[in-house]
Amino acid sequence: MLSMLLMSTGCGDNASEKEPSTGKEAAETTSVPEETDSSSEAETTAQTELEEKTTTTESTTKESTTVPSNPENEVALLDMNKLIMHKSVSSIQYAAILTEMNCATASLGENAAKRYPDLASAINSISDFYEVNLLEQNDIYAETAEEALSSGEENFETYIFDLNVHIRRADSVAVSILHDFYDYYGIDAERKSFWGENFNTETGETIYLLDVVTDIDQLAEAVEAELYKSFGADTFYSDTAIENHFKDYGADGSHWTLEYNGVTIYFDDGEIAGSGVGDISVTIEFAEYPELFKEKYTAVPEAYIVGLPMKSTFYTDLDGDGSSEELTIAGSYEGDLGIDRTLSLRISTTETDYTEKLPANGCEAYYVKTADDRNYLYVLAELEAQTELYTYDITNTTISKVGKQSISPHYSDQTVSVLTDPDNMHFDILGNADVEPVGDDFFTVGYDGMPVRK
Repeated sequence: MLSMLLMSTGCGDNASEKEPSTGKEAAETTSVPEETDSSSEAETTAQTELEEKTTTTESTTKESTTVPSNPENEVALLDMNKLIMHKSVSSIQYAAILTEMNCATASLGENAAKRYPDLASAINSISDFYEVNLLEQNDIYAETAEEALSSGEENFETYIFDLNVHIRRADSVAVSILHDFYDYYGIDAERKSFWGENFNTETGETIYLLDVVTDIDQLAEAVEAELYKSFGADTFYSDTAIENHFKDYGADGSHWTLEYNGVTIYFDDGEIAGSGVGDISVTIEFAEYPELFKEKYTAVPEAYIVGLPMKSTFYTDLDGDGSSEELTIAGSYEGDLGIDRTLSLRISTTETDYTEKLPANGCEAYYVKTADDRNYLYVLAELEAQTELYTYDITNTTISKVGKQSISPHYSDQTVSVLTDPDNMHFDILGNADVEPVGDDFFTVGYDGMPVRK
């Protein structure tokens, strides 16, 4: 089943354009100037403090405290990493790049792996599986591409395979990894699909939907009710399309992730609604359907960070009224890859639609929730060898840009630190002109939402 997911994920062609992998670009970041867009005295002071501390940090002497010694019943956050792999195949004869493959897979951080060895082994096994399959697929399509060129195909474009991961939950109860897969074989043959892997933190065993929910039929009813609210009943194939999906595929056949606030179900384009509607996701929340979930999985930390894919809706309570709002991050690109590339970043909530043009070849986004119920969005914009982290305050469903910093998640030996804990974020600090970072350190969310050194 997993092989089929990877080799033929998606059943639609809703992606409107080719977008580069964000995983590799985040990993290959070099130094750029550090600045802020805010003019307030307080923000200037915070930024000055960051600039004054850009001396090289010996990371081996400062140990992460992401997985502390837990008091009983305390839910602790885990440190996580991405493993980055890139491979392209070129043809000298035809002077063309045949395939380009970017693969990002998940692993536990050093401290979490020591504490939960069974979980580390399970996640590594899944990651190895995807790497091997994607490499095989890349080689197969390189041969197909060369055959197409040898037969005289005109206007050939490079075949692209891009697997990224987003950490949706990483704590001492459960780890949930969202896989974001995109492939491109020409404008009429491109696909995008999402699916999750969910693990019991203590044992490393796979968590199934029936481990989390009390009744799969009631879950189907809740999914239908929420989707009808968001899209309208006429969007779907029939009055029973959603119900039939769960009957046909069962609890184990659904693509889903376990969130800090509920369960998210993912549907590919054309799966329950007409082709062209696009990928559909819906979050069934603990607060809205308390009777539907087993208590074990509803215990979550007060503060956390969630990885967000592009062109997918995230549901969370932004204004503190007890019900969730929609948060959508999307982007379209103009210009060729390189310094002339521009990203039109769009951030939408229930009440606000914000658009900004950024110099970027790709971007990666994180939702940040703090213990005092503030909500922020971190956007890592990557332009060739440069990376800027933009902070947006999205509390109360309004969107305001706070500022930007020349920092990026810590990268070492093809491994990138993933942001999971607002009080313990591992960043590389980028200088003004250096090819390599001038140092690295652990950061916490500052008073205005921007990361500051601990």
